[in-house]
Amino acid sequence: MRASKMSNEMLKLKRKARRIAAWTQLQQGLAGKQPRNWNLTQQLYKSNAEQLHQELRFLLIICVLFGSVPFAVLPHCTSRMHDVVQHCWLFLLYVWLCFSAYLELSDSSGDLNNLERNFYIFESITYLIHIACIIIISLSWKRRIGQVFDTIGKFDLASGYIVKRKKIRRFVHFQLLLLLIFISCTIPIVFFNSVENFWKSWYNWNTYVVPNTLTSISFVLYYTLMEGICRRLKCLVKSLHAELQRGIFIRRAALQELRLQHRSLLHFTKIVNQTFGLSILLLYASSLINFNTNLFLFYKAIENSTGAHWNWWAYNNLFLLMHTCKMFCLLYFNHNVQREQLPNIVEHCS
Repeated sequence: MRASKMSNEMLKLKRKARRIAAWTQLQQGLAGKQPRNWNLTQQLYKSNAEQLHQELRFLLIICVLFGSVPFAVLPHCTSRMHDVVQHCWLFLLYVWLCFSAYLELSDSSGDLNNLERNFYIFESITYLIHIACIIIISLSWKRRIGQVFDTIGKFDLASGYIVKRKKIRRFVHFQLLLLLIFISCTIPIVFFNSVENFWKSWYNWNTYVVPNTLTSISFVLYYTLMEGICRRLKCLVKSLHAELQRGIFIRRAALQELRLQHRSLLHFTKIVNQTFGLSILLLYASSLINFNTNLFLFYKAIENSTGAHWNWWAYNNLFLLMHTCKMFCLLYFNHNVQREQLPNIVEHCS
């Protein structure tokens, strides 16, 4: 009864005060094998993970629909029936994309020369392989996806990091807005490009636009993880600087704890990059293929400018811009994380 009463009182505290109190409790209890109130600590771990779920709920639902994460990432959706529904939906979606790509390439093969046809075939195959890899990797994380949120929640509780809810939502909404702008721009361009044949436009949409949308949704989740890692690294680096500036009053125990947290966060970053490694490789491959294809088509259109209409130029420029932005975002977010890694400071902590 006493433990239950203490738990209820702690959970009624404000969010920030509750985390500060839990962090103090952890620091006081680290001398023993377990914190003083282990059950309360576990409840706070779970509370942090649930709050992170709530902040990313909209993004997670979209990722579940398009195969970027397993259904088990959503609370109360871990039954076998949910898995069967998601597997069937993703299987039908993938079969439809393959069928659309086949019809698109076979229908347009008569209008293209061998070099153009090979470029489009390679690009389409790369998209299909990329989507298959995303689906397989995400479904294989069914039993481990919950540990990701638990790990982040434990780190935030141990380090005293306060999740800034508005900034997370603003970041996710901005990434999804960019994706929505791309889709909105492609709809009129694709259908104007083949205005005389609706089904040709529909197959073109499913061959090139839908696969890029699916892969982009997957990378919105990756960008969100990398942005969260970068913000936590910034807080750790500030704490390390503040501790080192204490001079002779440096607290070795606190310094060692910060160093361990820094290492654990870098290890988590490594796991994230390894998980998305194949997807990143395929994204660069598809982007480079598309980039080379567009350069070739631009050169050909300049030589024969009478055969290229405004919608053709807009379509190719839009895809060129999209692939360039994808490669830039990957480099940008990884560079931000690398910039916050200060090995010299970490070495001074040992």
